[in-house]
Amino acid sequence: MSNKLDRFKNTLIYESQKEFYDERGKGARYRMTTVGVSFFKEELGDLKDMAALVAWLQDNHFAEKIEMTEDNLSVELKVKGCCLHSITDGFRKMNRQPLSCPIANVIMASMELNGSMPPEILPIEFEGDVCKVKMAKIFTSAVVE
Repeated sequence: MSNKLDRFKNTLIYESQKEFYDERGKGARYRMTTVGVSFFKEELGDLKDMAALVAWLQDNHFAEKIEMTEDNLSVELKVKGCCLHSITDGFRKMNRQPLSCPIANVIMASMELNGSMPPEILPIEFEGDVCKVKMAKIFTSAVVE
């Protein structure tokens, strides 16, 4: 019974995102940057400790493995074995990127709590069962000068 309910929930999430995408196009992505963050905040409380956050996500099977690399202009997440893989597959079959990644969203929220420039999610890419989520750091003119 649980498997059927899980499939139902995943289908609802996928169809909601697809309808939003069909209505707004790729710009819908920029309206989805906080999706999931409230859940993680409720579960963890403080999201500031990035290492603890990543460990919690892995320990609780949200993802099998999360790797993060960061430079001055961007952050790249490699998420393997994501619990939302079945939703992502719906977009992949249509040759579209998912509109959001709750794991990337909570990482972005943690970065902002730690004083980082707020990143912006770029199109999500795939390498087998790994989602590559690149986030561009947004700079103000004061930083660029």
